[in-house]
Amino acid sequence: MAGTDDYLRTLFGQAAVEEAFLDSLRQAKDVQPSGAAIAPAPLAVLSLMITNQQRAELRELGFSDESIRMMTPAEAHDHLGLTKPSL
Repeated sequence: MAGTDDYLRTLFGQAAVEEAFLDSLRQAKDVQPSGAAIAPAPLAVLSLMITNQQRAELRELGFSDESIRMMTPAEAHDHLGLTKPSL
């Protein structure tokens, strides 16, 4: 029984150390060795579909229903200015 208690104390101790390490990671900020903050990398934009609201905005820009139907989502989003990620 004493061996089991020691084993459990060891496991709980490891869990506490790991939790403290994870907490420090959660609180850490991305900093270069010089102390300057690292800017996040821009996210890639993937256009998967044209929403009904986007179709309406394209019509307001002068595109016909037929031309909107023939557009790829990437083309439509480009016309709407949605291809550039906002930082």
